[in-house]
Amino acid sequence: MIDIPFRLADIDFIHDKDRFSIQSSLSLEHNPEYSNLYVQNSSSYDFFSFDIDLRELYVKWYFDNFELSFGKQIHTWGATDQNSPLDNASPFDYYYIFSYGTEQKMGSFSTALNFYRENTSYGFVFSPIHHTNRLPMGDNDFPIELPVTPRSELISDVENKIEFGGYIKHSFDNGDIGLSYYRGNDRVFNLSGINIFNNQLETLDSPGIDTVLSYRSTDVIGLSATIISSPITVRLDHGYFHTKDMKNDQTIHRDRMDMKNDPWVGIEANTDFFDTDFDGIDDVSVCNSPWYQITDQWTFQEQAYYSQTTLQLEFDIFGAASVLGFFNYNVEKYNAKYLPAISLPGIAADIDPEEYFYPGLGAPVAILTSKALMYSFKRDIGQSQDIELNLKGLVDLDNSGYLTEIGAIFILSDNLRFHTYLNKVIGDDTLDDEYRFNQMKDFSHLRFELEYFF
Repeated sequence: MIDIPFRLADIDFIHDKDRFSIQSSLSLEHNPEYSNLYVQNSSSYDFFSFDIDLRELYVKWYFDNFELSFGKQIHTWGATDQNSPLDNASPFDYYYIFSYGTEQKMGSFSTALNFYRENTSYGFVFSPIHHTNRLPMGDNDFPIELPVTPRSELISDVENKIEFGGYIKHSFDNGDIGLSYYRGNDRVFNLSGINIFNNQLETLDSPGIDTVLSYRSTDVIGLSATIISSPITVRLDHGYFHTKDMKNDQTIHRDRMDMKNDPWVGIEANTDFFDTDFDGIDDVSVCNSPWYQITDQWTFQEQAYYSQTTLQLEFDIFGAASVLGFFNYNVEKYNAKYLPAISLPGIAADIDPEEYFYPGLGAPVAILTSKALMYSFKRDIGQSQDIELNLKGLVDLDNSGYLTEIGAIFILSDNLRFHTYLNKVIGDDTLDDEYRFNQMKDFSHLRFELEYFF
């Protein structure tokens, strides 16, 4: 048994009337109490813990040559089917990183406008809310571990939450080409800076360290193209990213009441209260924290330029619908203020923020590897073509790790399907446990699914 969230049921509802539509998607999910990023694990575990997830709920109006939608909705950008670096308007759910399509994604509260004119389409999306990816806590059986598992008090709020973007796509007889732009805040936190707490005289050998995590502001310029031909269809998405941490010494300054010994603060996490005369009233307070004030700060002010490219080839071979994908991620330029150990007393080691750098927008596969080969093969067999065999996988081109999965779907009736899958992950014995595919080896599994349509 693998203790990670999984969806037990999905219900989609669409109601159309004239030029108006209401669309919703609802899921029943088995959700261990530690699977939320900001929920701490407890000693008890309820196996029968379920959440109702309203994945989408939005309204859409149709006009002669444009559409307008508003609400919680999943957006899909880019030409490729999987791991498009341009698909940034909706966050990802990393618990479903091995799923396909919108199953990987989460809805965002947003407004979208799509305009059509002859062979050209225009799209625009706007959201006043910063949405983050759903990340694993690290206390369950999810195979990927993050370098930092933050508590909510470590994360600093984003000052400008507004996100927006647009695209233009022109279609030809045998394909299309598109340009896009998106400005948003990263979906994954970054190491922004530290505050140093000390006593009034700054004489402590071990000052308190307040790690400040935040979300960078990122701009993405994208190019997408599709060429439809026989026997191969080619799809390409390329994104060029500029990401910048907007925090400075003033904006990371904060009074952590759970760390600070301040006589002007009332009841706080670091204060112990005692009833010395046994009258039921606490009359003496003793603060158990030696830290009094922020005596120093350091902001890393990191800024980076990086690119991601996904190339997808579609073709038929031996009667199987086949897809090959190639992914490449490269950091073109990186700048940050490095923290040498001698700058602050009590800091035992240098802090190199580049070691903690992750792309906050772009393809989700970038968390696994910088270069990957992806493949998928599907073929229907049986007298009535009622069995679908499929093989899919991901190969790390930088090292020798890979993931492969073989499955079968049995169509039992018009309304009922049975799925079975065998998943196997191979690591690289020449690398340590920090290597992603070594972390995923224990995730190899056999699973069954029953799908009913009504």
